[in-house]
Amino acid sequence: MLFELTLRQTYRNTSDKVLEVVYTFPLPTRAVLLGFASELNGERKVGAVVGKPAAERRYEEALAQGDAPVMLEALGDGLHTANIGNLKPGDELSLEVRFAQTLAFEQGRLRLAIPTTIAPRYGNAASAGLQPQQEPHASLLAAYPLALSVTVAGALAGGRVECPTHRFSQTATDGKLRLDLAPGAWLDRDVVIVLTPREPLPSLVIQARDSVAQAAPVVVMAGLQLPAAMPRQRIALKLLVDCSGSMGGDSIASARAALHGALAGLTLHDHVSVSCFGDTVKHLCAPSACTPLTLQRLKPAIDAIDANLGGTEMQGALKAVFALPVPTDGAGADVLLVTDGEIWQAQEMIAAARSSGHRVFAIGVGTSPAEGVLRSLAEATGGACEFATPGEALEAAAGRMLARIRQQPWIDARIDWGCETLWQTQLPHNVFGGDTVIGFAGLAAPAAARTVRLLAGDAQGVLTELARGEADAPCPGDTLPRIAAARRIATAGAADAAALAVAYQLMSQHTHCILVHPRAEAEKATGEAELHRISSMLAAGWGASSTVRDSQAWGEAHACSYMVETLFAPSTLRSARGAYLCGAPPAAEPLEDAFIAAPPPAKADPGQFASLAALAQAVVEHLSNGCSVQALGDQLAALDLHAAAHHALEQAMALGLGSGQAWLVLAGWVNQRPDGLADPALAAALRPRLAGLDAALLARCMQLFDRMLGAYASDRWTPSRGQRLRNALIRSEG
Repeated sequence: MLFELTLRQTYRNTSDKVLEVVYTFPLPTRAVLLGFASELNGERKVGAVVGKPAAERRYEEALAQGDAPVMLEALGDGLHTANIGNLKPGDELSLEVRFAQTLAFEQGRLRLAIPTTIAPRYGNAASAGLQPQQEPHASLLAAYPLALSVTVAGALAGGRVECPTHRFSQTATDGKLRLDLAPGAWLDRDVVIVLTPREPLPSLVIQARDSVAQAAPVVVMAGLQLPAAMPRQRIALKLLVDCSGSMGGDSIASARAALHGALAGLTLHDHVSVSCFGDTVKHLCAPSACTPLTLQRLKPAIDAIDANLGGTEMQGALKAVFALPVPTDGAGADVLLVTDGEIWQAQEMIAAARSSGHRVFAIGVGTSPAEGVLRSLAEATGGACEFATPGEALEAAAGRMLARIRQQPWIDARIDWGCETLWQTQLPHNVFGGDTVIGFAGLAAPAAARTVRLLAGDAQGVLTELARGEADAPCPGDTLPRIAAARRIATAGAADAAALAVAYQLMSQHTHCILVHPRAEAEKATGEAELHRISSMLAAGWGASSTVRDSQAWGEAHACSYMVETLFAPSTLRSARGAYLCGAPPAAEPLEDAFIAAPPPAKADPGQFASLAALAQAVVEHLSNGCSVQALGDQLAALDLHAAAHHALEQAMALGLGSGQAWLVLAGWVNQRPDGLADPALAAALRPRLAGLDAALLARCMQLFDRMLGAYASDRWTPSRGQRLRNALIRSEG
């Protein structure tokens, strides 16, 4: 039930400039950072966790002195930002992050997800506390290879191991199982490993020595396996599916499969409603009894849903579904939400859901779902989470969720540790049969033998023992005490949390990890470093930009070969990557340059096409001559546009803009994009005309142009390399 991983990233400055590099990347939401180091041109330094003000001050001082500082920041929900200062031309820096997390068996299996990229999210990242340079940006042009080895030990080594996302080889030696990722993998999707033991594992109690705490030097962890609970006679289920644009392609197909799986688990005694949302909410079926006729009518309605409802306004959708009537028999209603969870503004939504009286159960779909958002929502309301990437059985995920929903709820769960504890961590609001409850406690002294029991009240308030563990296996090292401290930080006050984080060297909202590579006087960087923000790879299949199809199994472990079908046709993939994505063995030759999402249909030189800047200036010139917006499309048809621009205009018109309005909005986007023209005169000419458009539609079209054209420079159809210092950030290929 413990997973430890060392993550190594290599940064190489191939430019002729001194760079300050910023890269935001994900770790598992339950991960606890245990170590941080970097190696610059062969010299290794180990980082230390200190308070945020001290870390930032040390970073800025080292930056100004020409040394090479490295600072790691925790942003919440598993997101982290690496800041690397004064990376000189030719420098190579390897960043090493070691973390650990506890794993919980859920409905008989253990699912491990290692995130590799951050899918684009709806809304404003600043609302989640991110600074401008920390906001992750995905690029179609980014391509980062991935190598990974995982060792499975103990009782799990003899179980069934599956990988629905990647090709792995398996080697069994000395009672352990080693999994090695096949060559050709990329940082464009979560790596998912599912382990199923040959037989159910018993509850586990382990203890470790805490070298930091004086009063409570012994930490005990209990992983208690819950038996199946008594079933409820009937349920009222409100199905809510995300139909926003990010769900296009594989994700919406997964959502349909999950909904069909949920319907298959309903009985004549149950009630159901079905709603879908994007910018707006559509109720496909009001709360109704689950008669055969109702279920028969719902199947084609679910088959017809698509990711065509715009932005992800999840809070409004939940509010609308909470307001739907429920049966009058006092059974209450539960919401089953199917989504990728890709939103920034989550805290207000979670608070509203907590006060609604509904439990929210979430199934996260896609290759890179926002796990932190969905887990926080489910845990705050007493629900649960499942995740299923393309290649996993969504119907089975829905069935496991229905098994939880049907259980009689246990209330006020607590652990009886068999002795007095000096502290203990909080348990979830709801616990479910078939899942694992993990708790930690601090003791003044070790005990030779102890019975640890999980107690909870049933629907009538009768206190019941749900599970017990009676062994105290030792756990060497400091991993367990530090994980326990991270759990305590989550519920401690600000002062106590900061003190715990520094004492146990843990990343938190109060601390950063910092180290400095000092340079000899002759080697110090001079002048101001140029800020360079590294883009993430776009999550595979996001927003229908590609499709990930399960086509075969390799060896004992189930895995997938992948076919990428871009929105633009035809598409050119880099040779080795393209061969792998199409299921062929990866080529041995060096990788070519990044693939072009929208290659020109005829001309080889992208400079022969009218640039985005020229397009915007042509729009303003047309309007300054007194011509109408309606005539823009006809008047500017003579412009020789790149295929990507043509396609973007067509997609904007498909959203509801007129031909001239699409040209107008595109010109506005070119002017205000992060590395755009920023021309005040152009903005003044466009502002009154853009103000007359529907605000929601305008925002959707701006997001569309971001996604489809954001990788191109304004002045030429090449990848964007515009630069801005600190607040004027760089779009980069990485």
